[in-house]
Amino acid sequence: MNLTNITLKNSRITLVAIVVASIIGILNYFELERDSMPPYTVRIASVVTRFPGADPGQVESLVTEPIEEAIREMAEVKTISSESRPGLSVITVELQTEVNGEELQAVWTRMRNKVADIKPILPQGVVGPVVKDEDVGTVFGIILGVTGEGVPDRKLEEYAEEVREELLLLPDVAKIKLGGVREERIFIEYDDKQLALYGLDASRLRNLISSTNILFPGGEINMGRQRIVLEPTGSFESTDDLKRMLVPTPTGTPVYLEDITTRIYSDYVTPSEKLARINGKSAVALFLSLRDGANIVRLGEDVDKSLAEINDHLPLGIEVVRSASQDRVVHGQINDFLVNLVQSIVIVLAVMFIFLGFRTGSWVAALVPMVIVTSFFFLGLLDLGFNKVSLAALIISLGLLVDNGIVVSESILVNMNRGMRAWDASIYSGKVLGIPLLISTLTTSAAFLPFALANTPMGEISSQLFWVVSSTLIASWFLALTFIPLLAVMIIKVQKTMVKEKERWIDEGMEKLNLWYQKLLSRVLHKPALFLGFVAFLLILALSLVRFLPFKLVPDSDRNLVTVDIKFPAGTQMEYTEQAVNDIGEFILQNLWVDPETDKGKPGVLDFSSFLGEGPEPYDLGYFKSEANSSYAHILLNTTGDADNDYIIAKVDSFCYNHIPDADIRVNRLTGAGASGTPVEIRISGENPEKLALISEKVKEKLVTIEGTKNISDNWGPKIKKLVVEIHPENARRAGLTNMEIAQALQTGLSGMKVGDFYENDGQIPIFMKSEGSDEQGIESVKAFNIYAASTQQHVPLAQVADVKVDWQFAKVIRKDLKRTMTVGAYLHPDYTASDIFEDIGPWMEEQKVSWDLGYSYEFGGEDEDKAENLGAIFANLPLAFFLIVILLVLQFNSFRKSAIIVLAIPLGIIGVVAGWFIGGTFISFFGVLGVIALAGIVVNNAIILIDRIDVELEENPGIDRRDAIFLATHSRFRPVLLTTLTTSLGMLPLWFSGDLLWIPLALAIIFGLLFATLITLLFVPVLYRLFYRIPIRDYTYSPTLFQSLENDQHEIGH
Repeated sequence: MNLTNITLKNSRITLVAIVVASIIGILNYFELERDSMPPYTVRIASVVTRFPGADPGQVESLVTEPIEEAIREMAEVKTISSESRPGLSVITVELQTEVNGEELQAVWTRMRNKVADIKPILPQGVVGPVVKDEDVGTVFGIILGVTGEGVPDRKLEEYAEEVREELLLLPDVAKIKLGGVREERIFIEYDDKQLALYGLDASRLRNLISSTNILFPGGEINMGRQRIVLEPTGSFESTDDLKRMLVPTPTGTPVYLEDITTRIYSDYVTPSEKLARINGKSAVALFLSLRDGANIVRLGEDVDKSLAEINDHLPLGIEVVRSASQDRVVHGQINDFLVNLVQSIVIVLAVMFIFLGFRTGSWVAALVPMVIVTSFFFLGLLDLGFNKVSLAALIISLGLLVDNGIVVSESILVNMNRGMRAWDASIYSGKVLGIPLLISTLTTSAAFLPFALANTPMGEISSQLFWVVSSTLIASWFLALTFIPLLAVMIIKVQKTMVKEKERWIDEGMEKLNLWYQKLLSRVLHKPALFLGFVAFLLILALSLVRFLPFKLVPDSDRNLVTVDIKFPAGTQMEYTEQAVNDIGEFILQNLWVDPETDKGKPGVLDFSSFLGEGPEPYDLGYFKSEANSSYAHILLNTTGDADNDYIIAKVDSFCYNHIPDADIRVNRLTGAGASGTPVEIRISGENPEKLALISEKVKEKLVTIEGTKNISDNWGPKIKKLVVEIHPENARRAGLTNMEIAQALQTGLSGMKVGDFYENDGQIPIFMKSEGSDEQGIESVKAFNIYAASTQQHVPLAQVADVKVDWQFAKVIRKDLKRTMTVGAYLHPDYTASDIFEDIGPWMEEQKVSWDLGYSYEFGGEDEDKAENLGAIFANLPLAFFLIVILLVLQFNSFRKSAIIVLAIPLGIIGVVAGWFIGGTFISFFGVLGVIALAGIVVNNAIILIDRIDVELEENPGIDRRDAIFLATHSRFRPVLLTTLTTSLGMLPLWFSGDLLWIPLALAIIFGLLFATLITLLFVPVLYRLFYRIPIRDYTYSPTLFQSLENDQHEIGH
């Protein structure tokens, strides 16, 4: 089937199809989803279980372990990590990378069932377990804050709720969550002595309140033809209902609850469990997430319009401000990349016009925008959007897509200048070139295939390269065989007049360069062993130098954002965490705060927001939210620019180190998408926590001595104090108390105990009972705490039935894959990579391991683990890509020898890649490796063009000497191969000079790898061809007159 022939015979249908696809592509440009990076599947969920009053050891053995054992039975589970804290178990489950799509939700449902089955064997008093997977992977890219100087918290919450309702009407909003909302409770304060006057105790009163305040169905009854629902009343609808609750007494005379208690009141939990601040002021945060398939930039514009109206209607002093703006970041990044794309297009077109002249150059120039617009059509068809990866793929494709146009254009012009009509020349070119160009396009696409098949986060992110490059190149192939022939038939006439001298300088220069290349090729063909030895030496040298290049899976985010993570020892009260946040905020306001209007050019902080007790919802792919904890805070600093981030990090880091020494404070950039949070992690596993702590301490001491590390800590933290109440059973029995009564009395009296819920509007407020004066406590007050014994109607001091002792325990117990594991982590100073640290500490760890007890082991995590997982998935799919390339080559040439020649040319690009990385002063990265693999497809493409031309020369000139065929083919394909190299390499320059560390390693790999590989391939392929086909060359003499017949044709091309 000749596609060109069909196109020309149905030219009007073809034109209409091209125009329709172009229009759809243009419309897609405005509607496509815009984001910083492509989304990826998050195969992680958590199982949260609360066990009030239990210490970490009890939580681990009684709650965490049974749940872990149940989850482990699921074949889809990859890793199980758990954290057991006082009263809380959090188990994080990660699934195998093969689990995708609808199967993912099915697995989470099965896990819910597993967890539900285990609940009956968990201890009494356990709340949960609850599987949390709903918002995993959701990014709340826009964070707003409702602030007001001196405005009561309750008012701020009301206004925040109103703003939320208004913004939920926006079409691109998926959901909005509130943050920093203080928890309200209704407290019933009592005095044991006062209760005793009425013959009551706290335990009995608690049961009475719980059984009175009900919200429970009463069943259904049949009434005639209808079935009527019974709804018993009984839940409290106001605090007055609670106060006027009648409490029966042993004397038979009921009393009101307010008469036998100290007071009943509504108040916020003090100290607050969760707080939010915007620029140091109290705030309620709103976290906005984007609807699937929507446009974050458009959402941001809609939010700005809505906020302008909302702020006009809010009372004076109250305003809604932005805290995090992913929409603006994405808008800037997409615009920068579009500029890079336009620059690449201009560079490619300039190369076309310079080297091909106006006529052929204009053909190819017309092809470029057509392919780009068509690619927008495919982006919509494949449900892809505009992001860094898809736009980078378009830039990579630019240099490659013109190759098809160049080859077809030159073929048509050569045949027209030989006397063919444009119609015949086009059909002949389409017939001869259609399959070879398709094969070369498919081999290039096959090189990107491993990234599309990898199910790791980085694999999913980079998979868009495969889809965009493949669809763009296929569009280029299709348009080269349809659109360019149409242009030839409709526009071009054969020109037999000689071109003007001033228009021939580039052709003459290219011809001289070509003839010089032929002379060099002649020398190389006469001394193949020397040449191949030289190439082998360069390849070995390049591979040996790779180890001196640092590795970083993905660079940190280039967003103008700095994060401050504050972690005090577990159990630290909120007041101390709040004080640290206030101190940091005051330092920022006095030393780093800048006004964008008056302080232009000055590095600093534009605004900042703080979240205490609980981190914000995930606002970036590089941030992961942690569980609520009073000893934790997270601060976002919006800076004047990415270039200023390191300066700000150093300033804040120094302040925290000198002024808040008792907290683990980490000041950093956001991590790159797909990377772990801590670059250096060393996990030590074993049974005994004390031994784990000793080993970890030595590891931390070693890391301190390694240059480049900072913020070194372990994830268990320091030990915390606890009071152990050792009950004497005999004394308790004589006092008329049971162990349960003592425990419940302590919890109710000292911490407060929930006895129900108060339902108000759409929410509910917990009702707590607590002893009067329970807020002020100490060891002596605990010992003196009176417990009411219902059987004797006497109050018994705790010291009479138990001893109270101070003990120390680990704040948390962390396990990985069912083994206790202590992880030592470290962050890095600028210009250092995790690979440097692992290489330094690795031998030392092996030496230390010899002295450890049996059952203790270590493993590297962090970036080392990410590298193994993400690159491992890519390399695992390389054999398939290699196999497809070989199959395509065999189909093209029907020859194993020719296929082998092309395959052997693939590694040559490594030589230039390594040189480029050293010249650029960059590191090896995931996308750098991607560039190397992509380079292989381009090298194969050039080799195919060269060998295919040798076959054409042999076919079109029966009886021609194979040696002449080699020189004729290399002479004919010299310019197309060189132009493809120039357009691809020069088209990558905007990526190189963009300053984006994500793409610089890839750009350098393709630019230098392709330049060097092309120079070598133009010699290497003919040499191997000569050796594989045993072509004698000793008596052969190269003669420039061999190409005389081609020169006239070459003068005509391009004009």
